[in-house]
This record gives sequence, structure tokens and C-alpha cells, in this order.
Amino acid sequence: MEILHWLNDTLSGEFCFTVLVSMIPVIELRGGIPFGVGVGLPDWGRCRLLIQDGKVHIHAGASCIGQGLGTVLVQICCDQLSLPREAVVYEHSTTYDAPDSGTTSGSRQTLITGEACRRACQDLKKALEGRTLEALEGTEYRGEYLAKTDPLGADVPNPVSHVAYGYATQICVLGEDGKIQRIVAAHDVGKAVNPISCEGQIEGGVVMSMGFALTEQYPVVDCRPTAKFGTLGLLRADQVPEVKAIVVEKPGLDVACGAIGIGEITSIPTAPAIADAYYRFDGKRRYTLPLEDTPYSRKK
Repeated sequence: MEILHWLNDTLSGEFCFTVLVSMIPVIELRGGIPFGVGVGLPDWGRCRLLIQDGKVHIHAGASCIGQGLGTVLVQICCDQLSLPREAVVYEHSTTYDAPDSGTTSGSRQTLITGEACRRACQDLKKALEGRTLEALEGTEYRGEYLAKTDPLGADVPNPVSHVAYGYATQICVLGEDGKIQRIVAAHDVGKAVNPISCEGQIEGGVVMSMGFALTEQYPVVDCRPTAKFGTLGLLRADQVPEVKAIVVEKPGLDVACGAIGIGEITSIPTAPAIADAYYRFDGKRRYTLPLEDTPYSRKK
């Protein structure tokens, strides 16, 4: 509903009669964009909490590649253990002293390793009853979580393909000159562990997909890239419109403090929304990427 209220406010203001709006829900027939590996494959999250120098050190063999996993795990620890931020240390992932938490793919780490971290916190919380962190020096607490799913074709009633799904709607608003004035992106994330981080993830995904839709080309000949970095057509900062990120929270998930997470889904709806906006703009269907005959098209 929030996104509809925003539309009503916008269309009744200065952009009335001049904007074209495209709303593309990202919904699969089976219920949205899945999170995690799923389909019966082993999908483990693991976390190790070590008490060292009077602080909780988080060790998890999960790569943090921009999704803010370190922030998520730190906040889960602070929340579950009622500790101040300065009492928790996130150790960068290594294969030396961190348990394997699987690949950083399928937007899985917030939910799956987040739940493993929560479980480790529960054991540490019991140990802290009547004691301080200093009294627990050198002890460690481990948590594991298996996102159990059913394999494809499983002969069971109501098979579970993935443990969670996310949904998104994005809107592309064009001006009379055909340039994008703003993108509105509403994303269901379950519980937003860090709302600012969620907004940043949405904004980054939108900008990445805008380049995919409008300007970027990655030519390959005989499996070899032929373009240089400067000629790929990456979207420039002065081409980025206003991006309105709407974080939609919903209760229901009983793991990872209710967090589903957010990752690849942020970049999926943008290109279809832009393509449909241009169809509404000039009645022309475009079937190749980057889209042809837009104000962003590079001169040949």
C-alpha cells in the first residue's frame, strides 16, 4: 500500500500528465523470488562465537561481498545478548578458524548464517546467566542451521522448495524527454535487521540493473571479452535518477529474528520496469539489451 500512496501523491503533484509509470511485480508462479540454495541440496549456516579479551568475536565462514553480512551478525549478537556494540567484534571470514557457512549466493547468508549466529547466541546467553564475559574468557559457542528443503520431484504433499521467498515491485517514471526521473523500488525483506543497509542494497541493485537495461554492453568473441573497462558503458553518476527505496517488513519467519534478507532481487525488476515504461512512452516493444532508441543509447 505504501507504494500506491506514493504514486497518488506524485501523480497529483507537478508531474501530473507528464510521467509514464511502469509497475513490474517480481513474482513467480510458485511464490516469489526464492532465498537459499533449496531444492533438497544441503544448505548449512554455521557460526562460532569466541570470548576473547572480554568481547564476543564472531567467526563465520561466509564471504561478505557487499550485502552487509558482518553488520547483520553483529546486530544479531547485540540484540540476542543485550550487549553494547563495542563488546562485539566481527572477524573477517577465513578458512582457518571459521566454520564453513557455504557460498554467498542465492541471497542466503542473512537468513541461514544469521540463524546459526542466533543459535550460538542462545547457548552463550545461558552461559552468561550470573556471569560476565570476562569470566567466560576462552570459551566458544557454536551454532548450526540447516535450511531443510525437498528435492525437485519429491513425492510428498506440499513440498518445500525453499525456506523463504521475497517479493518486489519497482516503478520507472519517465519525463516528457524520455529520461528516467525516478525509480521506486519496494522490497519485502521480512525483518530489516539494518534498514539503512537494506536501502543501500536496493539503491545499488537498481543502479546496476539500469546500466544493464540502458547502456552496458559486454561483447564476447570466441568466449573472450573484447571491450575495455572504459567502453563497457557503465552507468555514470550523473545519469542516476532519484531512487526511492521502500523497505517492506512482514512478520512470520521464525528463524534469523524474522529476517529474509535482500540481494539479487534488487536488480531483477528494474530492466523490465524500464522496458515497459518505454513501451508506454512510444508504443514500441524492445527485445534486446541494452534497450534501443532511448535517450541513453550510445551513438553507433
